[in-house]
Amino acid sequence: MSNFTWRVVHLSTGHEGGAGLAARRLNSALNNQGVSSTFGALENPRYILGENEFSISRKFWQRLVSGLLTRLQRLVSDKVLFSLVSYNVYKYQQIRKLGNPENTILHFHNWYNLISNKELLRLNRKGYPVVVTLHDERFFTGGCHYTFRCQKFKTDCHACPELPSVINLLPSRNIRSTLNLLEESNSQLAFIAPSQWLKNEALSSLLLKNKRVVFIPNTLGIPTLSEKYINKSSSDTKGVLKIGIASMDKSSYIKGGDITSEIEAEIAGRNLQIEFIYLSQIKIQENSKSKFWDQIDYLLVASRAENSPNVIHEAKHFGIPVIASDIGGISELLDRDYDIAIPEQDLNPIKILEILAGLNNRKQSEAVNAMKESFSKYVGASIEFHKDLYLSILKH
Repeated sequence: MSNFTWRVVHLSTGHEGGAGLAARRLNSALNNQGVSSTFGALENPRYILGENEFSISRKFWQRLVSGLLTRLQRLVSDKVLFSLVSYNVYKYQQIRKLGNPENTILHFHNWYNLISNKELLRLNRKGYPVVVTLHDERFFTGGCHYTFRCQKFKTDCHACPELPSVINLLPSRNIRSTLNLLEESNSQLAFIAPSQWLKNEALSSLLLKNKRVVFIPNTLGIPTLSEKYINKSSSDTKGVLKIGIASMDKSSYIKGGDITSEIEAEIAGRNLQIEFIYLSQIKIQENSKSKFWDQIDYLLVASRAENSPNVIHEAKHFGIPVIASDIGGISELLDRDYDIAIPEQDLNPIKILEILAGLNNRKQSEAVNAMKESFSKYVGASIEFHKDLYLSILKH
């Protein structure tokens, strides 16, 4: 075993978003610990290659088909995201060039319009050790990213209530075809859930109830900042309470975009001393993401569904209190003595504005250490857990 060399190839449709960001951070952290690891995503003008990263090019007609599929699938529901069909861009011949099945682990983070579920599982059948990180629920629902309260994924998602009748059988067909392939998979297949909540959801599903699903939190992998950054004094805000909104899509229903928009309008109407700072603002992006964290007193996450948001991990790292929906994987991230949990029934503009109106500026540093210690125990040794999982599915 001492002479056995192995490597990991992380694959994601994009380099941005929750999945892309988590994958890049994991790739960087693994390399820092001496693991041979690379990250690849679809070519994009915004994708500036970092160390141990590569881009995946597409032909014009492939981009055209992918774009058309994306637009069509966005039309099927104005509330729930669906990925019912994934275009197979990355072929086996290209993947084979990444390394031999004997010593190369393929770790998929987001594969929409990069590779199909069927092809992903066929790679496992052809001898590749395959790891899939479940950043949402789409793998075991036949395409639905978040199920909310629907429990049909525990059977076969027959006649999906969120889809038009002409296509509401597609999730069920996807599940059936994937189930057949899973039955032929080998022991070199594993799924990672970044939250205990998502692990429990996966293990209760028809598709993954008998598969290996492990809980490993996302790797933070961001530099530690100075104490002045973490312990910003309340005088810096000049009496205005600054609330951070980290969602890049201000109109997203799942992210509660309509809720935050209504709250902001109410703040303006009442002339309250509360300001929303959006991470998506151009001036924030141009002056680095650190400007966002340096300005805010609290992070607000008004999502209707979530797994384990990277932005909450970052807020914990920087000692910033979080006001967030008490749902999904968020619930296990919140420190009840430091953060503020919003019960699901109170996830509306009136209730959240009441919370904001009663806040003081950022909590003092003496409470930060206890929160950080608790969060550190939850996150644990993420890199070590990943390495142990990789080695356990390799045949050598």
